Amino acid sequence: MSIIVGQHTTPIIDFHVHVYPDALAARVVKAFSRFPIEIFADATVAGWLAHMDQSGVEKSVLLSVATKPSQVETVNDFLRPFLGHERFIPFAGVHPEHKDPVGVIRQAAEDGFTGIKLHPIMQNFKPQEKRLRPLYDAAIEEGLIIVFHAGAGMDYDAIRGSKEDFDALLAQYDYERFVFAHLGGRPNFQKFPEFKSGWPGYLDLAYSVGFMPDEYLLALIRDFGSNRILFGTDGPWQSEAENIARLKTIGLSEQELADILYNNAARLLNIR
Repeated sequence: MSIIVGQHTTPIIDFHVHVYPDALAARVVKAFSRFPIEIFADATVAGWLAHMDQSGVEKSVLLSVATKPSQVETVNDFLRPFLGHERFIPFAGVHPEHKDPVGVIRQAAEDGFTGIKLHPIMQNFKPQEKRLRPLYDAAIEEGLIIVFHAGAGMDYDAIRGSKEDFDALLAQYDYERFVFAHLGGRPNFQKFPEFKSGWPGYLDLAYSVGFMPDEYLLALIRDFGSNRILFGTDGPWQSEAENIARLKTIGLSEQELADILYNNAARLLNIR
């Protein structure tokens, strides 16, 4: 699966996608329907694969959040069968309040997961808290990608995962395999076009394309470094096809677009 970028064919990796077990998907869609958002698939595996096919996307990274410590094993049991899948790359779930988060990390690495997802708001922590250090240390030792939700959330007043929170985290850890979702929370910070170009790691574009003027988005991408920006949609709450089409119009060069859509993610994920 690929699209034409200029005179070249570029495969695409969506680094930020959510799917759910068939028995749960309908309830998730119903819960999100109370927000003023459009839903582009039914949140099932089959539904998102169909969307990927329609959008020309080769692979999607599956990010699931264990909102309670008791959900960690259930989440990872759902994700584990996708290890080695041709189209999906699952990241393990872990919760800071799990009885053995380090054990969860070790098991995830042994199973073959490439990364983990953390959500400061839904899991009620600040990224710089000392209690998270054993979890980070284990994940870093295992070489796992650590994805953070950044910025606000649709159903939460507080922002745990602000610029200041991540600045404090990065004063402790200089890790190049951090990924900060939603442009590092930038859509919530509203400080354009100045940006956090000194952060290590990567930013993804999930739920960011189309939420700010294109010239600001272009400036933010170039300020941080287009070689460290990952295409992501937050699907099924955003459309891959629509996000790709918009990105192609904001002024990126062919090389920048190819890097964002595929090359950066392929390098991070060790896809050859």
